Parts: sequence; structure tokens; C-alpha cells
Amino acid sequence: MANDILFDVPEILRFGPITTKPGMEFNKQPNGDSVMWFKVKNVESSVVVKIDEFEIPGYFGGDLVTCTIPKKFFSAASEHRIYLYNKSNGLTSNTVIFSVKP
Repeated sequence: MANDILFDVPEILRFGPITTKPGMEFNKQPNGDSVMWFKVKNVESSVVVKIDEFEIPGYFGGDLVTCTIPKKFFSAASEHRIYLYNKSNGLTSNTVIFSVKP
């Protein structure tokens, strides 16, 4: 029998916002940044948020991850694939869709 190490796959349970209008800030912070939140399972500090393959550092607090979303991702009508990526073991979470609709 192989001596395999099993890893828990990261999972996005809920997230927000799910949608916004083009150019509309959301969860606006005092510095002007727009922030998205993720209710997650099986995450550790080596996990990053990927939006359309663009890596965004996450801020962790128990089962919650938040990250700043660059304006280029909500400046025009579009849809973006978002998932979590564990840099230490290569595992990825389920994918969710963030929609920017007029």
C-alpha cells in the first residue's frame, strides 16, 4: 500500500458580492478598495484567490477569506471565474462566477 498523504481540497461555500454593475464599487473600504468575501472550508495560509487566473492574496480569519478586487475586473460588463488555489499542494477549489451586469 502506498504511503500517500491526503490533503483536504479547499472549498468555497458562499461568497459575495455575486454580482455588481459596471464601475460600481462594493464592500468599499476606507482606502477606496472594493473587497470580496468568501465563506470557505479547508483553507490554509498557502491558499490564494484566483480570478481569471490572476492571483490575488487573501486575508484569512477562520473560515472567512477576503480579498481586494482590482477595478479592471468590474469596470465593464463581464463574467469572471474565481477559485482558491493552494500553492503548497496544487489543489484547487470549486469555481464560482462573479458577474458584472448593466
